[in-house]
Amino acid sequence: MALQASGGNPPQNSISFSQIENEFGQNSERSLGDYRMNNLNIGALTEVSLDRDGCGINANSSIPVDNQEIKFSDFYNARLNVIINCHSSNENRVHAKNDKYNASNPSGNYTVVGPGSKPSNTSGKKIIIHVNKQIGSNAEAINRCALRTGTWNAGTDLRVEVANNGIISGAGGDGGEGGGNEDANGKPGENGSSGLGIQYTGGTTIITTEGNGRIQGGGGGGGGGGSAYGKTERSPKPTIRAEGGGGGGGAGIPAGLGAAGGQGGGAGSQNPNHKGENGSATSGGEGGAGSERDQGGEGNNTQGGNGGDGGNLASSGGKGANGQAGGGEWEWGPQTSGGSNGGSGGAAIRRVGNAPVPNTSGATESNITGSKTATGVS
Repeated sequence: MALQASGGNPPQNSISFSQIENEFGQNSERSLGDYRMNNLNIGALTEVSLDRDGCGINANSSIPVDNQEIKFSDFYNARLNVIINCHSSNENRVHAKNDKYNASNPSGNYTVVGPGSKPSNTSGKKIIIHVNKQIGSNAEAINRCALRTGTWNAGTDLRVEVANNGIISGAGGDGGEGGGNEDANGKPGENGSSGLGIQYTGGTTIITTEGNGRIQGGGGGGGGGGSAYGKTERSPKPTIRAEGGGGGGGAGIPAGLGAAGGQGGGAGSQNPNHKGENGSATSGGEGGAGSERDQGGEGNNTQGGNGGDGGNLASSGGKGANGQAGGGEWEWGPQTSGGSNGGSGGAAIRRVGNAPVPNTSGATESNITGSKTATGVS
């Protein structure tokens, strides 16, 4: 449990050494001075303090470090800190509680600041999910999140801190295949997924960013373009077909894949020349161009619709264009088929329905791309 407040200035409450030991564990010398962290660096955090930003008589300072003067009054409001490791390597689909805090081996998973041990009950403790690497997702569902906080005991001081160069990103949706022989309509683009998922319901999660640290939703994949076909009147009365272009992949980590053009032609295979472009970590890929087939003489022509562009971060993918046909005389047709919609973009931050709205006052607005109020986390 966090140590008591001062009760005023001058302090009205007293703090004992045994209370400090109960909160932070015993150091080897059983010395107040040994609670000063000495040049402790964790991820992008430098000169890490035993506790920071809320201690002391006025609840606005940190526990001193190195050779700074330290006093009992510095420990008012102080609480044990545990730093969750999302700063050592790039990862996908991280669950901070299950994958990190509950791991049997702390190495590479979490750091308890000071001499204490990991508490079984986190009420009154400060849990800091420190992100300084790339945390990506997958695009199986729009509520699929790259980083989930997990559930913690009520009264936990839970923080998600995205340092400079840290990214929490949804994945980009794949583009939809263009229309062709098997399915004349283009196929829909896949939804992008989301960045941070808050599952903690026992208090307000505090979210901060530093430098270019970002939280972002993935872009939806572009829809496939529709096809067009018909049988011409002019001898030898061939059936001509033009396949739709594939949709582009949405932006995200990982980025969505561009889809193939529709199946068509004599071999009935996908048209690789009309494939949508893959997305990137920051931009959606361009949709593929629809193919064109025509017959000379009377000018019968068919044009497959272009695939929709993949969505940029947190944006929906473009709709594939409809197939078109015209000119000359036709024995039957021509038939044109529609392009399909692109997938929806993911949210930057989602939360389970009964979780409080997070505190993002310490985050740079331009570094959060996508909705901050979406609900539903998986």
